[in-house]
Amino acid sequence: MAFVSDADVQIHLPVDKLNVGEIPDDLAEAKLYAERIIRGYLAGVFEAATLALWTDPTSTPGQIRLIGGLLSAAKIYRTRYSEDSLDDPEFAQFMYNEAMAMLMLVINGQIVLDDVDDTGTQFDNTYFFPNDTTDDPKFTMDSVF
Repeated sequence: MAFVSDADVQIHLPVDKLNVGEIPDDLAEAKLYAERIIRGYLAGVFEAATLALWTDPTSTPGQIRLIGGLLSAAKIYRTRYSEDSLDDPEFAQFMYNEAMAMLMLVINGQIVLDDVDDTGTQFDNTYFFPNDTTDDPKFTMDSVF
């Protein structure tokens, strides 16, 4: 189960330096990494039933596939190039930052997901008690007893 396909990840990596087909273990780990981040951030925004429908790349909205591809590519790039340097590669950090910025736009509602009718779990008065639908209060702060 993964949000992204190999092609969704490869599009963000230079083919001549990192071919995802040649690193299946790193690719599987990176896809899982991306999926956990995305599910964690979107758990409070979309219904669990909506997230559960995203079982493979074909059932996952394109915007989420793009974010997952960027996160996966960033993880792979960082892992591979950290073998040669103690510094984090800037390109990996750039991809990660771009993915997280897009994820925040999804959370804020500025990016609307394709084929997702779920308006999300927005906190309205049903999440709080008392609220507008409850009876009048029996006492108030300015009541004198």
